[in-house]
Amino acid sequence: MNRSSFLKLYATSSFLTLHLLLTFTASTVVSAEEIREETDRAARPNVLFIAVDDLNDWIGCLQGHPQAYTPNIDRLADRGTLFTTAHCQGPICGPSRASLLSGLYPHSTGVYQQPRGKGLAEDEQHFRGKLLPEYFSKQGYHTMGVGKITHGYPEKLAFNEYGGWKDGFGPKPKQGKRFNYELPDAPYSGTQTDWGAFPEKDEQMPDFRSASWAIEKLNQDYEKPFFLAVGMVRPHVPFYVPEKWFERFPLDEIILPKVREEDQNDIPEIGVKIHEMPAFPNLGWLQQEDDVQFKKCVQAYLACITFMDHQVGRVLKALQESPYADNTIVVLFSDHGYHLGEKNRVSKHSLWEESTRVPLIISLPEQEFAQTTSLPVGLIDLYPTLLELCNLPPNESNEGVSLVPLIQGKPVPDWRIGILTTYAKGNHSIRTEDIRLIRYEDGSFEFYDHRFDPEEFENLAGPAQFDRRAMEINYDIAQALSKLMPKDEAPYHPATSPAPVNAWFKEHLKANGIE
Repeated sequence: MNRSSFLKLYATSSFLTLHLLLTFTASTVVSAEEIREETDRAARPNVLFIAVDDLNDWIGCLQGHPQAYTPNIDRLADRGTLFTTAHCQGPICGPSRASLLSGLYPHSTGVYQQPRGKGLAEDEQHFRGKLLPEYFSKQGYHTMGVGKITHGYPEKLAFNEYGGWKDGFGPKPKQGKRFNYELPDAPYSGTQTDWGAFPEKDEQMPDFRSASWAIEKLNQDYEKPFFLAVGMVRPHVPFYVPEKWFERFPLDEIILPKVREEDQNDIPEIGVKIHEMPAFPNLGWLQQEDDVQFKKCVQAYLACITFMDHQVGRVLKALQESPYADNTIVVLFSDHGYHLGEKNRVSKHSLWEESTRVPLIISLPEQEFAQTTSLPVGLIDLYPTLLELCNLPPNESNEGVSLVPLIQGKPVPDWRIGILTTYAKGNHSIRTEDIRLIRYEDGSFEFYDHRFDPEEFENLAGPAQFDRRAMEINYDIAQALSKLMPKDEAPYHPATSPAPVNAWFKEHLKANGIE
């Protein structure tokens, strides 16, 4: 079924096309050598690749939370293309980054869960020498990275020059001190989840140092075009940033996200089991004592986002003041989303909207106004998109689709119907502009219509999900979307970590040979 046929089945809103204006200026009196150099720069622009960790749609331009304050990211969106239906291919760090950097879906590589050891670097079929920055390097780019970009693949292999990632997700209080959330006595893998004002100064934060390193690189001269990747850790847990970033969000003014206490009552049994997170905060705990921890958690997440946005702003300001302002493509994205109480959880690890939806902005040189598209796209599309924008040969192994037609405002009647996300082998979600379909390994599924239910409170599959009469037209739509899910899935990658997050994963990984 193509997109046109699907739209006849499901009356969705049409895509509003906005045309993109690009202007390239040159000096009226230049030498032949200068003309060649200018042509080369225009043909092979630089790339500033900003990867944010665990950022959901709580940014101003996506209106995910009414108190979100992200002026720098919003300014970037004001001169770029904002993809409002962008989704990751894996709702946790390792699978998502392995997918977007290799240009391959999790079901093709077998990286469904977090990788460990050197397994990805030893995999010459999918990863070694084939990641996005490595491809750019082979095409003559000078590649640089700082902070968290890869996950389970050595950054020193991925880049010509790597600036490090000091303190990881820290800094953290000494002797394992926590401010608000203590780990429960759970038999599964733990979490760094906690929130509070710490440390004292921005300069102590990894993101500050990463931004400073990137600024230094933007002030240097290069004989080649460059690919500069900057990994921002916040708002990854723990939600720690200096006190001044909390001040914008007084605790007594915090607006909590919409939640439903019994939100999992209408989902299949496997949907409950696969999404359990025993070591992580749950909604009941957050809501005790008049939502005190709920408010503190949301406050800290908002503070972390604003701190991160400021560091992004420092890098973007340095780019604008550099000689590279007129020939650098800027890409900003998050590796996956995050739940803040929704669906009874504070975590990622899910096939629901809060985990899969991500911010994605692409800004071209000289672009002077905002453009928005609601067509479904994925992080897997970044690889082919950047190759086309930089006039590099396509990588035939890429499984994503170039976003250049959308950036150029061209009509795309045959664009994909929906974008795929996978969480554990055999469990998938398809997100169209208006529908989410989740199908589990046992054949059960969930069905949400975002036109009327943006919070995904009502599973329209319901208890009678295999009854065509009960689902009416939704049954036909679900069957059509199911055909977009992979028929063949690779076995789990040898690098897969055996650490389970819950009882379902313990049995699932064991059944798939991961122990």
